[in-house]
Amino acid sequence: MHTVQLKIDNNIYHNVMFLLNNLKLEGLEIKEDKESLKTINSLDFSNYKVKAFEDIEDPVKWQQSIRDEWN
Repeated sequence: MHTVQLKIDNNIYHNVMFLLNNLKLEGLEIKEDKESLKTINSLDFSNYKVKAFEDIEDPVKWQQSIRDEWN
């Protein structure tokens, strides 16, 4: 028996595992290294004070002026 080791990006991990788990081949054994799986931590934005848009009185008018610049 041979051993193959894959390093897979998080964005395709589930697709690859789905494919491997659905291969019904004799002699294929799939072992996941659960410890190497990284969890995605959510960010707490409550600590950040974004003041970039505070001075905009009329957001719709401001957005229209930005779009007018494209024409």
